[in-house]
Formats: sequence, structure tokens, C-alpha cells
Amino acid sequence: MQKCVWSLSTLGVVIGIAIATLSISPANAQDMQNLRFDVFIDANTIYFSGPPGPNPGTTFIVTGYIYPGGALASNPQQPPANPIGEWTCRGTFTRNASEQRPEVFTIQEFYLPDDTTAIATEGIEHGLVGPHHHDVRATIGGTGIYQNVKGQNREVRIGVNGTGLFNLSFTFTQSH
Repeated sequence: MQKCVWSLSTLGVVIGIAIATLSISPANAQDMQNLRFDVFIDANTIYFSGPPGPNPGTTFIVTGYIYPGGALASNPQQPPANPIGEWTCRGTFTRNASEQRPEVFTIQEFYLPDDTTAIATEGIEHGLVGPHHHDVRATIGGTGIYQNVKGQNREVRIGVNGTGLFNLSFTFTQSH
């Protein structure tokens, strides 16, 4: 009987260590306070619901490629090889371009590498005309290792790429 109790308690310790190890595995150990991705937006993939351009009510969808944070710092003109995922942005223009500062409400999905491991964001983007594009948006959820992610993300324009759209940098912060 004593041998059985010792074996059960040993098994309990082993299971406890295994659970602790799983909760801090490399996939889950990413510091959500500093999670960063860069996105190369491919203008060849943009589709507008009506005449192109930032007119209130015009909707669009565009895709791009995701890279580790800092990978696009040099503002490459063509997408580098080996992206780590795909990015999709769906949006609706909410303010006219004649106001010199159009706005767009977007939902962005980061597929890392697909929808089983993804992050979703939404919010207003400002200043699409000028080079100083910095917006804070809501991080609304995710799947896989990101299933509990929520908080906000900061989107910063790196520059214009060779397709005519932008290279962006995203930094995610986690709410506790």
C-alpha cells in the first residue's frame, strides 16, 4: 500500500511538472507585451466595392505578408522570401479624401500561418494621406496560442513599397 501511495504522489509531481512545462513552452512564452510583426501590403490584391478612392462608404479588402518585427525596417520594395504568415485587411472609408485626412474603419487578421493560429484587430485608422501614420487599435482576439489575446496594438507606417502600398510595423500589448 505504501508503495502505491508513493507511486501516486510521484505521478502527481510528474504530471504537475508536465503541466507547468506546457504553460511556459516556447509557443506560449512569447512576451505579449512586446509581440511585434511587420506587414508588406501588396497593392496588387486590393479590391474596392465601388470606385477606388477614399469616399465615405467605399469598402475594400487587401492582403499582405507577415514577417517578424523589424524585418521590413529597411522598407523593401518587393516582399522578402519566407513570410511567417498572411495578413488580410477589410475596411470602410468613413471620411472623404477632400478633407485631407481620410479615415477608414478596418478589421485586420494576422494568420500565423493560418486561421488556427491568428490574431484579429479592429479600429479607426487616421492620416492615410501623410507619411506619419501611427494608430492605436483594439486587439479583439485570436486562435491557437493567441486564443486569449486582448488589448491593443500600435500600427506604424514604415514606408511605401514597390507595389504602391505600405510596409507597416505592429506592436501588440496584452491586457491583464
